[in-house]
Amino acid sequence: MSRIAVIGAGWAGAACAWQLSQQGHEVTVFESSPTLGGRARRVQATWGTIDNGQHLLIGAYTQTLELMTALGLAPEQRFHRQELRFQSLDQTFSFGYWPLPAPWHQLGAIWGSRGLGWKDKLALLKLMSHLKKQRWQPPVGQTVAQLLTQCGQSPLLIERLWQPLCIAALNTPINEACAQIFAAVLRDSLGSGRHSTQLLIPLKDMTQLWVQQALQDIPYHTGTPIQKLQYDAQQRLLLFSQKPHHALAQPFDCCVIATQVPPAVRLLQSLETSTHAQQEVLSTLKEIRFNPIATLYLQPEFAWTLPTPMSMLYEDHARRHYGQWVFNHAALPTSFAQNTISIVISDAAALKAQDKATVTAALIEQLQSQLPRGQHPLPPIVDSMLITEQRATFWASPQLKRPKANSPWPGIYFAADWVDSDYPAVLEGAVRSGLSTAKLIHTALSDAPSRG
Repeated sequence: MSRIAVIGAGWAGAACAWQLSQQGHEVTVFESSPTLGGRARRVQATWGTIDNGQHLLIGAYTQTLELMTALGLAPEQRFHRQELRFQSLDQTFSFGYWPLPAPWHQLGAIWGSRGLGWKDKLALLKLMSHLKKQRWQPPVGQTVAQLLTQCGQSPLLIERLWQPLCIAALNTPINEACAQIFAAVLRDSLGSGRHSTQLLIPLKDMTQLWVQQALQDIPYHTGTPIQKLQYDAQQRLLLFSQKPHHALAQPFDCCVIATQVPPAVRLLQSLETSTHAQQEVLSTLKEIRFNPIATLYLQPEFAWTLPTPMSMLYEDHARRHYGQWVFNHAALPTSFAQNTISIVISDAAALKAQDKATVTAALIEQLQSQLPRGQHPLPPIVDSMLITEQRATFWASPQLKRPKANSPWPGIYFAADWVDSDYPAVLEGAVRSGLSTAKLIHTALSDAPSRG
């Protein structure tokens, strides 16, 4: 039995630890935060439990859903599942699929859309056909904006559909976003079956959704940031926390770094960097850029009567209307967040220099200005909480380089959404990375000669 340390209890680390445990390894997890889940974890507002950001999954997140099923957690009881439907709060725009067997479900995007003309709908079909002919592999170096121009997408179609989708999936504006990564998202969603496009809104907080259950039989230590790694005489790994002269436990045969990039760099720099391959990995990690995502949580005096749990918002930066999506948890009777309203602001760098009170007032005004007149007025807001994750996702540009899971340091592996793959920094990418790294480690340890 091999002893393995997993540093980081986010979705990648938890998936990796669970898989390794299932394969018979002795796993210990170390998490710097007091709460499991990484960037997808529960937090406490003054009025109750919310998440460290509003999350949305889709049916194409197959490995996440399969993992939950393996844990005995029925996804149908933990998500509100709905057909793909993007509808603006003011009801002037709507795009989505109908609840019909594939491929007839796609008729909803053609016949049931609102706010797009026939030329726009035909251009949309042209883009999807173009990507299919390319086997979802646009040219290396192409941006999303270049792809959309090449396929004749109108300014209206870009503004109403492609820009919001690109920001939601890649957290990178279309003029800088990688077309290959965006195509991978479209391949597994709009380019796949009806089930893959369905939207999944969590009804449980993100820590309770599955991470907590995955680690319930695995030793884990929260509130324990690992500051340093060191090899012993047998090339096993020692982990050190706040006091560098005290190792946390017995040596580990290998270690999985499943943290954000800056802590990963710090841990690798605590080891000797003597080879070109090691220096190259460090350089790659240091060059990764990040983009923030903010979520404004509002606590209304009473439940908002808006019946749709998720709506699109139109941005107007001149008025500080930065919100792109609004979620009304009161429309989900079994939601853990009860009556909470959440507004999502991806690509949120513009908020950095502004105070929370100004941002909050402007976003509330944005909601009120985009509601259809006389319909579902916004209740008085009695409390609010603005959460900004400064390193929410990596900047998904065509120039982005990502390290492989198998590092050039002996016994060191990576599991994170920033590990090399065709997916952006989404939850499914983290889970896939964790499971893949676990299998890689299991194979390597199975093939390695036993230590005397």
